[in-house]
Amino acid sequence: MENRKLQPLRIPGGWTMAFNDFMDIDPMEISDENDWLVYFSEDLLYISTEITRKLNKQTETQILGIDLGWYPEGDPNGSFKLQAILNDNWENPLLEFSSRSKDEIVEMLEQWLFVKFMPRYFIDEKSFRWNHICEYSTR
Repeated sequence: MENRKLQPLRIPGGWTMAFNDFMDIDPMEISDENDWLVYFSEDLLYISTEITRKLNKQTETQILGIDLGWYPEGDPNGSFKLQAILNDNWENPLLEFSSRSKDEIVEMLEQWLFVKFMPRYFIDEKSFRWNHICEYSTR
């Protein structure tokens, strides 16, 4: 196993990195079978941001998380899975994207960070989900 480096990422201010094991490795170029078990787990990256607003003299807070993993874990036939999670609702992610391409995952992560969730604003979950469905149903 050669010495690997973390995947370079552009992450705007206001996000907190909980963990980052997302390595600069293209799954299409793996030759060492041990790399699958070492570098392709369900827990590759998790970042989050806290969004607050005042409404009727009360402060409301949301936690928006972005999670990246490889599923099934360590499986050469698996893929990366990127999810946007609002308020720990893991059963119903706001957004999901899967790919075997590391570059596509990085591109989508940056689109979410710099377009979908920028500026960071309080998310009306129902409207967000409706807009997301409409956005992709016309393609």
